[in-house]
Amino acid sequence: KRARLRLGMEKPRQFRRTSKEIPPSPFDLRPREVATPPDKEDYAEDSERDDNEKENHAYPVDGTVHCEALEGDRPFWKIFTDVRSLGKGHFAKVEQVRHRETSEDFAVKILDKTLDDNDVNDLIREFTMLKNLTHQNIVRLYAAYESPRILYLVMELATGGELVQRLGSNDVTEVYSEDAMKRHMRTIIEAVQYMHSKSIAHRDLKPENVLLSDATDLSTIKIVDLGLSRFFDASKPMRTVCGTHKYLAPELVECDRGTLRGYDKAIDMWGVGLLAYIMLFGFNPFAKSSQRETHNAILRCSWSFPEGYSVSADAQDLISQLMVKVPSQRLTADAALHTAWFSPNAPRSPGSLMTSEPSRSVKDKLSEFNRERVLSKAIKGAYRRVTSPRNATAAGTATKVSV
Repeated sequence: KRARLRLGMEKPRQFRRTSKEIPPSPFDLRPREVATPPDKEDYAEDSERDDNEKENHAYPVDGTVHCEALEGDRPFWKIFTDVRSLGKGHFAKVEQVRHRETSEDFAVKILDKTLDDNDVNDLIREFTMLKNLTHQNIVRLYAAYESPRILYLVMELATGGELVQRLGSNDVTEVYSEDAMKRHMRTIIEAVQYMHSKSIAHRDLKPENVLLSDATDLSTIKIVDLGLSRFFDASKPMRTVCGTHKYLAPELVECDRGTLRGYDKAIDMWGVGLLAYIMLFGFNPFAKSSQRETHNAILRCSWSFPEGYSVSADAQDLISQLMVKVPSQRLTADAALHTAWFSPNAPRSPGSLMTSEPSRSVKDKLSEFNRERVLSKAIKGAYRRVTSPRNATAAGTATKVSV
């Protein structure tokens, strides 16, 4: 039986209240303990520094993750106040919250463990991965709280939106140049390099998972959504079919079709190459009108560079060594950072990236790509709403919308 559980077009999950027992804690969290008072000498030595840190930060600045078990849900909301909703997925919602004592804002992922058919494993995996990652360009996990009913992950808040969306926005005054795209790609590759050094594969690199902490600063890139990531062993292939259809590596499509039994961290480097292509050329070369056609194009590795674009040969060479069908032939993150495109001696390209069409820039092309993505999400969202149990007809069937 083919594994299709985590792909983006999976069957909408149907949540119902259940009488089953609440599952045991997956996090091994402990109730808060009262610390033993320090000796007066030790306290005097560090009191000023500690007081300043407590005043400015709700959580340690050294990357330590605070973990706490709660007797109920009220204690969590005594620590935080809700600011606004940031989104809602199949099994969890994300809220912007504010710490009552420090006034710091965070993002919190909230999962109700009592709902039927939810996927607690994704949140557990994200918790496990982020506990092991401390990098300026990977979203930080600050705390995990668990009540008998709810799991809460308190994370760094990225308010700047998607990098690719911002790059295509008219609000951004930065010149859409190859030099600028090079800086962004270096940052992304360095974050992937760090993850791979920790034996962690992201497994879902795509524009939606590359955010900005600050909309006014395009250098504040954050890799987010590690719900599909996992630890890897170089001697053992990963087997779970996961990711998002238009951004899958060829080996994931092969696994989905049952013609391959596993893959390795090289899927992330395919994702890096595709991100570079989208940012430099303004579109996804594999996106077709149907999922099957998209998968077939990926399997054939059917892509090319459009003629007439002002993209350098060095940039094209990097992409050509990343979007390779055979995983073992793809550049690693380390090797990618040492290609000619990233060399200090590489020619500068500060001018606006242009397409082959007169007066049409790559930024214009990317804006069109972003509009299509927004429309696609809206259609899929409408499909999920129409096919949800609450919108079912009296006969128990749901009206379907072609996507």
